[in-house]
Amino acid sequence: MNISPYFVQNDFISIRWYGLLIATAILVSYFLSLREIKKSNIKESKFDSIFLITALAGIIGARLAFVLQNLSYYSSHFGEIFIIWDGGLSIHGAIILGVLALLVSAKLYKVSFFSLANIISPYLLLSGAIGRWGNYFNQEIIGKPSNSFFKMFVPLENRPLGFENFIHFYPVFLFESILLFLAFIIYLLFKKKLEKCALVYTLIIYSAIRIIVEFWRIDYKPILFHLDLAQIVSFGIIIVGAVVGLTFRHK
Repeated sequence: MNISPYFVQNDFISIRWYGLLIATAILVSYFLSLREIKKSNIKESKFDSIFLITALAGIIGARLAFVLQNLSYYSSHFGEIFIIWDGGLSIHGAIILGVLALLVSAKLYKVSFFSLANIISPYLLLSGAIGRWGNYFNQEIIGKPSNSFFKMFVPLENRPLGFENFIHFYPVFLFESILLFLAFIIYLLFKKKLEKCALVYTLIIYSAIRIIVEFWRIDYKPILFHLDLAQIVSFGIIIVGAVVGLTFRHK
C-alpha cells in the first residue's frame, strides 16, 4: 500500500499530512496548557502571547537545526530552506530555541518561567507522539531493514539509497510515538508528584527516548563513544535537565 503525503490534494488546495499533524500537535499543546493556565494566576492574554512566541521560535529552531545538519545540501539549494511542509525539522532545535524563547518572553511579560514551563512542557510529549506520524506519511524517518514482527512496508521510491532490495523496515516513528505517549500517561498518573518538576521530567524522558530509538534509525551514524549527534545532544539535555532539577528543587 502506497502512503500519500497529502491529506487533501486537488486543483484548488493541497494539504500535507505532515503540516496538518504538526499544526494539530501545537494546538493540542495550546488548549491543554490553557486549561491549566485557567487554574493558575497567570493571565490568559499573557499566556497566549508567550505561547505564540515560543511556538514560532520552536518551529524556526527546528528548521534551523535541520538545515545546519544538512548544510552541504542546503548551501546549494538555498530556496528549499523555507519549504518546511516537505519535512525536515529537528526536535532538538525546537527544544533549545523554544526554551530560550520561553525564558525571554516570560521575563518580558513578567511571568514565572518555571511556572509556565512546568505547565506547557508535559503536553509536548503528547504533541511529539502526534507529530511523529507526520514522518510516517512523509516516509522520511526510516528504520533499519527488519524481518521481525516490528516492521513496516516502504515503497521502492521511498527506500534509502543502497536499500532498494529491502521491503520492510523498523517503524522508528512508531517506536518514538508510543514511548512519548506512554511517558505522557506516566506524567498524568503521577501528576501531583511531577507537576512541580514537569520541565525537568519532560527534558530527561524525551531525551532518553530519543537516545534509545536512535539505534534503530537507518541514518544512525556514530561519531563519538558509539553515539550519533542526536544522542550526544540528548545526553547534553539530560545533564542540563538534571542540573536544573537539582538547583531549583527547593524553589
